[in-house]
Amino acid sequence: MAESKLKRVTENENQDFTVEPPNKKRKERSDLLKKFKCKYFYIDKSLLIKEFLQNGSKIVCITRPSGYGKTTNLIMLRYFFEMNYENIKENEFQNLQNKKYFENLLISKEKEDDQTYLDKYQGKYPVIYLDFSSDFKIGKTFEATIENFKTFISDLYEKYENINIKNLTKNKKKKWEKFQSGIFSISELKESISFLCLSLNKAFNKKIILLIDNYDSPILNTVNTSFYNEFFKFYKDVFLNIFKEDKYYHYLFKTFITGNLNKIPILMNYEMLKKDYIEKHREIIWTLLVEYGYLIYDYRTVTANFDFKVVKLEIRTNDVSEFIKNKLSSWKQNLCYSTGYDYYKNEFLDKYYSIIYSLLSLSDKCEVVTKKIFNENNDIRELLIIPKKNLKSNNNKNDIVYIIINYNDIVKEGCIEALDYNENLEFDDIELKNKYDKIIKFGIAFNEKICDVIYEINYGNKIKEKEMQKEIYTGEKFQYASNENCYLIDKTKMISKLINCKGIIAYLITRPRRFGKSLNLSMIKDFFEKPINEKENEDKKFVFDGLEVSKDRKNMRHFHKYPVIYLNFKSNNNKEDDNSSIINFLKKEISSVFIYYKKRIDFNKLSKIQQEEWNKIEQKSDGVILQSTIKFLCTCLNEFYKRRCIILIDEYDKIFSEKLKSESTFGTIKTFFSDTFKGNDYLHFGIVTGCLDIGLNELNSGANNFTKCSLFKDNYFSDCYGFTEDELKNVLSNFNISDSKEKSDDIEDGIKERLKKKYGGYSCVSNIGIIKNIYNPYSIMKFVQKNKNKRDNFELSNYWIYSEKNEKLKNLLKNSNFNFNEIKEIKEYGIIDIGFPNEKEKKKKCLIEMKVNDENIKEYEDNEDDNKI
Repeated sequence: MAESKLKRVTENENQDFTVEPPNKKRKERSDLLKKFKCKYFYIDKSLLIKEFLQNGSKIVCITRPSGYGKTTNLIMLRYFFEMNYENIKENEFQNLQNKKYFENLLISKEKEDDQTYLDKYQGKYPVIYLDFSSDFKIGKTFEATIENFKTFISDLYEKYENINIKNLTKNKKKKWEKFQSGIFSISELKESISFLCLSLNKAFNKKIILLIDNYDSPILNTVNTSFYNEFFKFYKDVFLNIFKEDKYYHYLFKTFITGNLNKIPILMNYEMLKKDYIEKHREIIWTLLVEYGYLIYDYRTVTANFDFKVVKLEIRTNDVSEFIKNKLSSWKQNLCYSTGYDYYKNEFLDKYYSIIYSLLSLSDKCEVVTKKIFNENNDIRELLIIPKKNLKSNNNKNDIVYIIINYNDIVKEGCIEALDYNENLEFDDIELKNKYDKIIKFGIAFNEKICDVIYEINYGNKIKEKEMQKEIYTGEKFQYASNENCYLIDKTKMISKLINCKGIIAYLITRPRRFGKSLNLSMIKDFFEKPINEKENEDKKFVFDGLEVSKDRKNMRHFHKYPVIYLNFKSNNNKEDDNSSIINFLKKEISSVFIYYKKRIDFNKLSKIQQEEWNKIEQKSDGVILQSTIKFLCTCLNEFYKRRCIILIDEYDKIFSEKLKSESTFGTIKTFFSDTFKGNDYLHFGIVTGCLDIGLNELNSGANNFTKCSLFKDNYFSDCYGFTEDELKNVLSNFNISDSKEKSDDIEDGIKERLKKKYGGYSCVSNIGIIKNIYNPYSIMKFVQKNKNKRDNFELSNYWIYSEKNEKLKNLLKNSNFNFNEIKEIKEYGIIDIGFPNEKEKKKKCLIEMKVNDENIKEYEDNEDDNKI
């Protein structure tokens, strides 16, 4: 139909032309068929020339299955535009020899600016025509393939051997001769085509038309070779060089690129086409074959069959027919494609499902399992990926991956829907939670334009928290403690609380020293921070297995997803303690964070302005606006992670020194916290920890958005710091510490009561009341370290007091107005009772645990108040 219609149009438009002798017409027709590489006839597609010129894009890329006329159209473009390279007089470029092939085609009637397209454009441009299917062959090795590419380039240059290259410089002339000879390096090879474009542009002072046929043929033909990655990088560099140089030299007028979609011989190498289940899951095969153009939907055959539409498929080639006969025993009956009511949606769904499946099947480490019962009407597709070592050894301790694919106009909602689908994790007749310890569930959603994916970790019913060794850890590195199998009290419920606390941007958490603040921040960092590579992921991915946070699968959607900025001000021990040293310390710490993240991102993808600013901060250059550095880092990281940042600052109060008298320095620190935690659009949440609630109190309208959590009032993390009574019992039981005298928990001289007097006594006010008898974890773990497996003769020493110097407290006492004449020693407890200037202050009596003049000031329990400050 299309052919006869086009013929009639051509005949009607040409009816006023002078009738040529029949023999001449037959000869011209024969010449055109040969020129355009047509076997039997030519359908006039010459109006493509007009569309090509009118198209606003400099680069046009067309992909169609083989046999769709891509090469014919490209050759047509070549002979329409290509100029005469020989015997050129000044300004006489037009190649009139090829004009005759277009005089009776539709393009000859088209005009632009009162000129015909033939007069204005035909035969007036240098054309570079590249055919990567017939002119270039893939070798058995990467080296052999490169040699073939060199020959391809050398042959290409020979086509232009008669052009005058006098406009080229001496060095460029030598380069031209090298490319003609075929003797040049691989780096020179990468720029061979771009150099040819530039040389022709210089020789004729005219822009180039670049025509590339079958651009994807070399890639498709190396897919199943050992050197695919190496060749793909080389091939990509060749094309990038062409268009990169054009941005500078502007030598291209138009570029037209054609390519095939994949071919059956390549598809036949996919593992999925070798499986026994191919007949059970024909929808995968049909989708692939239709996508690659080997089966065609015949919409004239659409029939209604109950709740389904049935579309018959027409086989395009004998190869496909043979493939179906060999692979599908009932191919005649199966040659139909059923979908639900939403045909369009299911077509996309099966397309993604089949592509994901085929790619996963290429791995020799995993077995990809599809469901035995498959509902084509459903908006969900499911795949299970099981490591082959699990199948061989029947070992279920490794991760398995469960993929849910969903179609949704809003992909983010679609990902969540996919994760929430099948919460019981049943796959055919298998209950995954009863069989496997760890199921990583991926939710994939897409629509016509975009695709997204999120994942969560589900733990099996039989998984247990790994048994901790009998090793004590009092450090601050959560991952180290976990990997070394040290004993830790599980405080990961704090992570759950952070995930579920909506609307809170910044927390200020204060506790006495050695109360687990740094360890908890390390734990939070290890949970949320996205690993930089597979090795780092392997080191971290098992750390939270079996812990409290992993019991809610929705928590694990946040596992290893965020950029985490961590600053620790603990090391600010500069003896000078003046304003300049504090600022220099801040610059150093911030610089280290920038150095850390430069290794975790593709730094060159930042804009030049961002790179310059980043380098200034990293190098601690003068003129850097210190206050906005972390906010700037959040902005940069968001470009790579596509997520807002988590900011953790430990021991913030170390920089609020008593000698910080300078208004400008205080203003800098004030604005630093304000810019970091307030009005930062790229902040997910932030946590600041310290021993004292100082400094930030004076920030007024700056960083005044902190939710404060202290022993006096903590509605969020009251049980996340220090050891509770139950946790203390678990610690003592785990290390086999019990008292031979002790018959009950409340015996007056039993070990638990003695520990309470010695290390307990802290209380915390929360939204559920006062939590009493919170123990300092450092003192408890040090006690356990010295008293493992004991039943008497316990050693209760003063551990906390030696854990850090008390310079600030000493300075406070030296500079205070307290009446030290009233100081007296309470011998019963060995504590110094500090006098107060008046009775009003005396009622607020405060007893301080500290070290003065190398004498131990022992802990004291105030009978009037159960709280120890």
